[in-house]
Amino acid sequence: MIKHLKTYMLMLALLLTGAACTDVIDVELPEGEPLLVVDGWIYDTPGPYTITLSTTAPYFGNAETPRVTGATVRIADNEGFTEELIEVAPGKYQTQNIRGKVGNTYTLSIDYDGESYRAVTNIKPGVTVDYLTYEFKEESGGMDEGYFLKFFGQELETEGDHYHLRMYQNDQYLSEPGQLIFVSDQMVDGNYIHDLQLNWEPFSLNDKVKLEMLVITEDTYQFLLELSQQINNGGMFPNPIANVRTNVVNTSSEGKKAAGYFAGASIDTIEGTISAESGVINR
Repeated sequence: MIKHLKTYMLMLALLLTGAACTDVIDVELPEGEPLLVVDGWIYDTPGPYTITLSTTAPYFGNAETPRVTGATVRIADNEGFTEELIEVAPGKYQTQNIRGKVGNTYTLSIDYDGESYRAVTNIKPGVTVDYLTYEFKEESGGMDEGYFLKFFGQELETEGDHYHLRMYQNDQYLSEPGQLIFVSDQMVDGNYIHDLQLNWEPFSLNDKVKLEMLVITEDTYQFLLELSQQINNGGMFPNPIANVRTNVVNTSSEGKKAAGYFAGASIDTIEGTISAESGVINR
């Protein structure tokens, strides 16, 4: 039924397009001044942690965004430790010694092109994944046949917790927009979570499966949610393009703005192999 509906909508769109008289209009958009873009995480697991720096590019450009080289990048914690990161590849800066810890606050400092930027984050208490289950299902309701996984674990008792779940298939991070999972505890605060389906695209027999369960701050959750909404913003009636929030700020109120995010998270990992018609992946 879903496939038939998609076919009908496509035919309708083609008919509407063919029925209208259209003129091709070349729109020349002004290219704004390039802004610094930050992408980085720090966890409560051993590093190294990587901060990736790039700059914005023209909206309709197809080239990879330019990498930022030669910047001075530091991470400091609230216990007085400061480390300068090493540029290990163009635009990629790595730590050597600092270790993320639950409850600590971390400040990222970046000096680049005569500007100074700061971003602050913290690491919240973690959640332990008890186990995963998997089960083979035949094709149904527009979903392909294959193996589907479910999550079991205790949600934190404190209200206002937020989570980011990362799935891996044969060591490949599933990063397509429809595969990203961001959830809050608004409806399940303090409850035991069971039968939470993790994938909508099926896995196969003998696939290696890994789940990373991240506890993130509310602001990080809102950033990821806004980012996902912009990536999936399409169709016949898309919403106007909007800037996604950032926690990277210029230390000068008159300096260039920045984009991107520096986030902290506690992380728990569970992994195993799909080896039967149904089964359990334990710790």
